[in-house]
Amino acid sequence: DRTSITGNDDMLRHTLQSLLGTRHTELRSLLTEPAQCTTPVRCFVIRHKSRMGASKFDFFMSISKSDDMYCFTAKKHSVAKGCYYSIALDQDEVRRPKASSESFVGKVRSDRKSQEYTLYDDGASPDGKDKDARSELRKELLHVSFLNSLRNRNPGAMQVVMPQVDGQGNAIKVQPSNSAGSLAEKLKRGETNGLIELKNREPKWNPSSQMYQLDFHGRATMASCKNIQLHVKTGDSADVSFLMGKVEENKFNVDFKAPFSCLQAFAFALIVFDNSSGAF
Repeated sequence: DRTSITGNDDMLRHTLQSLLGTRHTELRSLLTEPAQCTTPVRCFVIRHKSRMGASKFDFFMSISKSDDMYCFTAKKHSVAKGCYYSIALDQDEVRRPKASSESFVGKVRSDRKSQEYTLYDDGASPDGKDKDARSELRKELLHVSFLNSLRNRNPGAMQVVMPQVDGQGNAIKVQPSNSAGSLAEKLKRGETNGLIELKNREPKWNPSSQMYQLDFHGRATMASCKNIQLHVKTGDSADVSFLMGKVEENKFNVDFKAPFSCLQAFAFALIVFDNSSGAF
């Protein structure tokens, strides 16, 4: 069963706290703040293709063997300088992606070349265009820079950074008032202090099958350039923090654990979809 459950359900809250390893009590915080779990949380994305280009994506979390909980919906919007994906806690609200909307939780923004992507929370842009009197300056939660597209024959060269998370599950605030303090510019300058760098796991040569292979432990059952695993750059490559695997034409498993939040995991999946647009 797929269910959308309100945040005042005590049983659900306890289940999410157990899965995510956090003590947050509000549903919004449980889904947007960093997880502290060491066991991957199993989720999946359903893609709704559109001939008009405004694709929509729904994100679900598997909270038991038989129950999946709806978490987010994202919708693609094309703009002059690229595109962005508005992310909301409500499937209807995503049609009206205003920062003042209570269900709006953030956006993923890309450049014109679909090579640079940044995830923002629901705060106000420093340029003042979407400033709301009730809203503080937006925080940057994730940045991805592709060195070559996932559509390429030798894909996957990318740089992935997110704010560091302390032992209590609190992420360092990256809240730039101008572009110089952004995750993108920090990465370009090599200023990674206070940031977590992640790397895509590379396939290993299997002498018996005579091919490069990457074990997805059954979480990917169809070949796709979107099948990807990330690990912390300084850690063991087998200690995977994020996994995305195609299982049906429009269904992709997404598993994550600390330091990712549910929102960051969904955002990275959206980035993979966008960068590999038009590929299998």
